[in-house]
Amino acid sequence: DEDIAFIVANDLADGIGLKISKAGGLTHGRRHRDICRAAGLTMSVQETAGSAIAFAAIVHLGATIPTRLLRCVLKSDDMVTAKTAKFNAQYGDGGVIPPDLPGLGIEVDHAVLGEPLMVWGN
Repeated sequence: DEDIAFIVANDLADGIGLKISKAGGLTHGRRHRDICRAAGLTMSVQETAGSAIAFAAIVHLGATIPTRLLRCVLKSDDMVTAKTAKFNAQYGDGGVIPPDLPGLGIEVDHAVLGEPLMVWGN
């Protein structure tokens, strides 16, 4: 948050590469998006190294950025050879559209990921 605020306060950039994991997850990434949006900075939504799960998060966050401020959504699901989940994003009109499904809209492959380390709720 401090780096983004410093960039905006000192007019140091016209845009940023918003990496969800580097930001600290989707909640922090959303806050970075909001700061950049208010400042009129262009954003590229990306991930350091991707999987289907990371790509789903990128697509969903990218879908919340106004077109005039969105430089790109980096297709990163082929950066990792292990297929962790099934994600059926729709491509068209020069972009990608998140599926209309609950959560990230993915089907996790439990055989690849193994048993969860922790479970909350039922």
